[in-house]
This record gives sequence, C-alpha cells and structure tokens, in this order.
Amino acid sequence: MLDFKTAYDSTRTTLLAGAFALAGAFAPAALSATELNLVFLANEDDQEYDAALVFKNFVEARTGGEVTVNIFVGAQLCGSANECFESMRAGVVNMYTATAGGASAIYPPVQGMDVPYTLSSDRVAQLVLQDPEFTTFMREKILESSNDDILLLAMTQTGGWRNFATKNRPIRTPEDVSGLRFRTIESEIQQRLVRSMGGSPTPIPWLEVYTALQTGVVDGTKNSISDIANMNFQEQLGYITLDGHAYMASMWFIDNATFQSLTPEQQQVVLDGGALMSTVQFGIQPRKELDAFAKWTEAGGEIIAPTEEEMELFREHAGPIRDWYLERFEDAGAEFLEAFEAAVARAEAIVDSDRASAMR
Repeated sequence: MLDFKTAYDSTRTTLLAGAFALAGAFAPAALSATELNLVFLANEDDQEYDAALVFKNFVEARTGGEVTVNIFVGAQLCGSANECFESMRAGVVNMYTATAGGASAIYPPVQGMDVPYTLSSDRVAQLVLQDPEFTTFMREKILESSNDDILLLAMTQTGGWRNFATKNRPIRTPEDVSGLRFRTIESEIQQRLVRSMGGSPTPIPWLEVYTALQTGVVDGTKNSISDIANMNFQEQLGYITLDGHAYMASMWFIDNATFQSLTPEQQQVVLDGGALMSTVQFGIQPRKELDAFAKWTEAGGEIIAPTEEEMELFREHAGPIRDWYLERFEDAGAEFLEAFEAAVARAEAIVDSDRASAMR
C-alpha cells in the first residue's frame, strides 16, 4: 500500500510553508481547538455550500457555541486536494471535502469507486455511501494510510452521474464514441473507458472546457447535467446520453488531531453533523438537476436514455477496466473492491426487496 508520508516527502516542506503562510493571511493567529476551518474548493452554487451551512448551524447550536465553524469557499486556504490535505496536517484546515479522485492522494485504492457502471441507481448509490460497514472500512483505511492524521467524517455525492455529452454526434451505443475526442479528468480509469470505446481522452482543466468545446479541441465531455448547466456547456453541446458510467462520490474529512481534542459530546455532535451534511447533499442534487435539465432543453439539447439492451453494451467495457484496477493496486485494490462490492450487493438487495414488496 502506498504510504502517504513517503509519497509527499519531496514536497511536504514547501506545502507546509505555504499552508502556514496562508494561515497567517486568512485564519486567526491562534486557532482555538473549538474552531473548525471548513474548506471546499467549489463555489456557493454547489451543494457543498448548502451542506456546510447546515453543518455550521447544527454544530454551533448543539454545542451551545463551544464549537464554531468558519466556512472558506474556493481556494482561500488551499487550492488542490494535495494542498488541502497537507494544510489539514498543519492544522490550518480542519475540514475538507474531496471526490474519490482527490481522496486518492491519501488512499489510492479509493479510485475503485470510479470503475464504470458499478452503481446501478441513485437509491443504490446513496445506500452504499451511507452504509455503516463500508463507512467503517473506509474510515479505518484512510486513518491507516494517512498515519492517523485524516479522519473520514461522512461520504456523500457531488454532482450526481457522469454521462457522455457531445456536440454533433448522439451516443446511443459504445460504437458511437469511436473517433471522438472527449474531455476527461486526470484519471486513468476515466481515460481508459473512453479509449476502450474507440474515443480519444483529452485532459483539460475545468475552466478551459467551454472554450475547448467552442473551438473544436474536443467533441464532447463526460460530466453530470448539473455541472454542464453550471458552466453553460449546453450552449456548445447538442446531446447527452444518460449512461451513468460513474457516480461522483464525495467524502468529508476532518483532521484527526482536532477531532480527538474535542470532548466526547462535541465529537458526537460533529459526527452527527457530518451525517446530516451527507443527507443534505444527496437531497439537493435532484433539485439542481431539475433546473439543469430545464436549461438543457431550453437550449435545444436532446436527452438520450439508453434501453436496457443498449446499457448492456456499455457495461461490457467495465470488466477490462476492473481487471486493470486490480492489477494496478494489487492486494490493496482487491481489499477495497471486496468491501465496496459487498456494500453494493447489500444495497441492491435492500432496493430489490422494497420493490418486490410493492410490485406484486
């Protein structure tokens, strides 16, 4: 298993120096143990902001003001997952949220969450990410991998499902991806999915995607409908295929030193507040998608919902990527997938049972 401290020895001194400099610029000179500096790198339009406000109100009210929460939006205290985790180690940042890709900085096998088509529905995804057994597994592994520095508070989602969206060619089967250039994130799993279907993955910074679509640098992108609408990509795109190849899981973290410094009563409030944040983010996403789909249709975009037979063709591309993941991460990857897929199986059984009780 990759050791986090070893991986960052070469940059630790620089990052810590930057973190302390930022602390002087943006944080109190001496942060009280009862103050939590909460950071998320999105803007106030994202569901993380709503969740952070709910968390702040919950914690401050239920501790009688003994624990206060300072919310920092965007890159005020840190600008990337690596920087934010190092700032947590420095005590500058106390809480931070990251996707599976960002969390891989401290626990690389978590990238297994992005193996395509593993999660089958919103109900299953929510049950998996709020599964107590899987949460306990993740908490233990992240503590171990970060040398007890970073504690997982709760798991949730940020943005919903990644789908194929294109300018001029509708994607109805994997064969339609062939020859197209898709903007991807810096993720080997995401890039392998595009390649396996005959497309060309093209990593492009988020703020440059609109121009890349406009100028024809890429023919499409792999994003959720809400992310597309937030950035007005619907002005450059014509088709979105709801294949749901990846679910954008998200995790809230707290630096373990600060958490352990709280009283047991305060710890319980913070944990309960984290669980509430998770629920808030799950609930807000469908409402955001309502507005996003309205913007999409108003722009004249077409929505393609693959049939079950067509989805089977898409799912065929998951197996080789799962095999690559297991080869890349070896025993640690096998351990993660065993826990993750067990949580998926439990969730699917619950959903199937509930459906069967009504659909007689």
